[in-house]
Amino acid sequence: MPRKGSSGHREPLIAAGDKEAAEREHGTAVRSEEGRATGGEASGAPSLRATRSSEDREQWVDMREGPNDDEEKPSVSWARIVCINAHAFNYGLFYASVGVILLPVEAANMFEGNEAIALAAMLVLGGISQLISPVAGYSSDRCAHKWGKRMPFILAGNATLFVCLGCMYLARTYLYGYSYMVLLFFAMLSLNVAYTGFAGLVSDTVPAHQMGVTSGIMGGMTAAGAVCGLLGLGFGLETDEAYGAYALSLLATTPFTWAAAREEQLEEARQRPWVGEEVTRAYYISPESHGDFFWVFCSRTGYYMAVSTQIYILYYLRDCMTDPEISGNAKMYTSILCILSQGCSGVVSLVAGHATARFGYKPLIYAACTCMAAVYVGYTLVHTFPLVVALGVVYGSSNGVYLAADYALAVACLPNKEDGAKDLALWGIAAFLGTMFGPCITGPTLAVLGKQEGSAAYSFKGYVGVMMLGVVYSFLAAVFLFKVRHGYAPHPERTDLSGEDEEGGQGGGGGA
Repeated sequence: MPRKGSSGHREPLIAAGDKEAAEREHGTAVRSEEGRATGGEASGAPSLRATRSSEDREQWVDMREGPNDDEEKPSVSWARIVCINAHAFNYGLFYASVGVILLPVEAANMFEGNEAIALAAMLVLGGISQLISPVAGYSSDRCAHKWGKRMPFILAGNATLFVCLGCMYLARTYLYGYSYMVLLFFAMLSLNVAYTGFAGLVSDTVPAHQMGVTSGIMGGMTAAGAVCGLLGLGFGLETDEAYGAYALSLLATTPFTWAAAREEQLEEARQRPWVGEEVTRAYYISPESHGDFFWVFCSRTGYYMAVSTQIYILYYLRDCMTDPEISGNAKMYTSILCILSQGCSGVVSLVAGHATARFGYKPLIYAACTCMAAVYVGYTLVHTFPLVVALGVVYGSSNGVYLAADYALAVACLPNKEDGAKDLALWGIAAFLGTMFGPCITGPTLAVLGKQEGSAAYSFKGYVGVMMLGVVYSFLAAVFLFKVRHGYAPHPERTDLSGEDEEGGQGGGGGA
C-alpha cells in the first residue's frame, strides 16, 4: 500500500520505508532477466533495459528518502503570493497576445502568402527554445548566489528579454523576417530561463497545504496579464507599439517578484557541484525515474497541443464567418474573443483553486479536457460570431479549471523537492512541446486541406481538420492522466492565506 504524505496525497511509486522491498523486487527482476538471457544468449548478461530500469528505480528510492521540506514551511500571506505571481502576469501578457495576435500579424506582414507555415515555424522555434529550461533549472537548484537560487535567473532572463524586444522591433520595422525569427528564438530562451526560476521560487516558498490556492492565483494572474495584453494589442496599440508595452511590463512587474521572494543564499551544507553528466540526465524522464510526474508531463504536452489550435482562430474568423464585418476585421474580433475567454479563465481559475480542496486535481483536469474537445467540435458547426463567442467563453472557463490544478498537481508529483526547478523545467517543456508539435501537424493540415486555387483564404474543410485534431489532442491529455495516482481523492487544504498559522500547526503539509 502506498503511504500518504503530509499533504494528504498518496506517495507515488516507492516510499522510503519500502526500500528493502524495492531492492528485493529489483533483485528478482535482474535474476529473471539473467535467466532469460542464459536460455537465449551465450553471454548470460542481463539486458541493458533491465540494468537501466533498475538504476532508475534505485535513484527513485534514494529521492524519496530526503526530508519533507514542506513540513518546515510557514504559511504565506495572500499579498505575498500575489506579488510573487507578478511574474505570471507578465508571462501571460507576453505569451497570450504574442501567440494569438502578434505573431499571426507579423507572419502575414513579413511572409505574405505563406503565413500559415511561417507562423508554425515561429512557434516551433518557441518550442525548441524551451530546451534551455532543464539546464537553467539544474543550475538554479545549485545556485549559491547571495540573491538566492531563483532570483538571479529571473532577473537575467527578464533583462535579456528586454533587449531582444528592442531588436525585434527593428527587425519587423525593416521586414527582416528571418532575423525576426532568430531574435524571437532568443527572446523565448530568455522568457523560459526566467520562468524556470519563477516556477522553482513558488515551489520553494509555498507550503503544500496552500499549493492548490496558489495554483489558482497563478492561473488568475496569468489570465489577467493575457487580458491586458489582448486589450492593449487589440484595441489600444498598433502592432509596432506592442514591443514597448512588453518592455514596460517587465520593468513594472519584476520589482514585485523581487520584493516578495525574500530568498537567502544557499547554505554551504546544501550546496552541490555542477556535474555535466547530471545535466544530461536532466533531460531524461521516464515512469521509472519520475513516477507520476512522467504522466503529468505527457498529459500536459497533449493539453497544450490542443491549446495550440487556438493560434488559427484569427484565420478562422477571417475565412469562415458569414458576416463581412467580422471577416474584414478579424484582428479586432479575435481580440474581443480572446479577452472574453481569458477573462473567464482568470475568474474561474481563482474559484477552482479553492475547489481543488474538495475535488482534488485530476477530476478538474478531466473536466477541462472534455469541455475543450466539445468546443472544438462546436467550431465546426457554427458560422456566426455570437456562437463563436459562446464557445470561447466555455473554452476560457475550462482553461481556468485546468490552470487551477495544473501546477499544483505537478508540484505534488515532484520526485525530489531539492531538484524542483529542474523537474518543473521539464513540466514547462511539456507546454512548449505541445505548442511545437501541435502546429507541426495543424499548420500543414490547414495548408493542405484548406488550399484554394486563386485565393489567399483557407477553405472551411481545412478548419474542420484543424478542429478535429484539437479534439484528438484533448483526448490524449485525459488518457495520459489515467496513469497518475495523485489527485483523485479530496485532500485537506488550508485556504486561509493570512500568513499566521494556528498554534502547533505551522507549515504542516496536511493542514492546520
